[in-house]
Amino acid sequence: MKLSSSSTESPTIINKDEFEKKEEEVKHLNPLDAPGPKDIPFWGEDPNVLFQGKYLYELFPVANMSYNQKLNALSRTIILLTLISIMLSGFTRSVFIGFVTLVAVYILHHYHNKEIRMKQRETEGFDNPVEDLMKDEDITLEPEVFDTPKSSNPFSNVLMSDYDYNVDKKPAPPSFNQNVNEEILTNAKKMVQEINPDQPNIQDKLFRSLGEEMVFEQSLRPFHSTSSTTIPNDQQAFAEFCYGSMISCKEGNPFACARNLARHTNY
Repeated sequence: MKLSSSSTESPTIINKDEFEKKEEEVKHLNPLDAPGPKDIPFWGEDPNVLFQGKYLYELFPVANMSYNQKLNALSRTIILLTLISIMLSGFTRSVFIGFVTLVAVYILHHYHNKEIRMKQRETEGFDNPVEDLMKDEDITLEPEVFDTPKSSNPFSNVLMSDYDYNVDKKPAPPSFNQNVNEEILTNAKKMVQEINPDQPNIQDKLFRSLGEEMVFEQSLRPFHSTSSTTIPNDQQAFAEFCYGSMISCKEGNPFACARNLARHTNY
């Protein structure tokens, strides 16, 4: 009994680049990944959009249109019906009705945008309270307040060479900030590549999946920016951070002086 040729053929091996290329082609052909409605301006912002050739025949709102596109289509229908009414009936009444209807559409668009801005302000208020306070108080910061993480020093700590060549070093940026955290991770990966020049694709080998990314982030737990990252160290700010809220009898605080009484107890 002879085996068919299909059973003796070796399996086809597809490398990583070919697999990613095929995956991108499938995504383009997938109808579930169809792009959403285009961002078309409202006619109150750009009146020419009502008479552009590619949108001229959009007279009825449909589901796949954006909100502005639906209002533009409705406005074209109003203008068309107004012109037909002018030719068939009185001039004054038709113009007045069409004008009032377009004003109503414009007001509808205005309040819709106002509601969207209010919702964005409510959600962003919890995300960036510092930025909102700075805008309200008209506070501006220098563009370069903090030091920039580098591949040789991702956490922007003070190096021995900084005492000679970087005396005016800026403080390290807050690593709890999401953008700073991503920048630290990126520079740490660059450092891995730089200390292994004989392996040019080491980043692709080490950080290929989400699990490997998580292991890499967990490996950075022992490393952090020190409490003072400037030259000279800001000893006053560090002391105020450690002991600034502590009360003492030396400064005349009556509660602290009461601790020196024989009858005082901590319980």
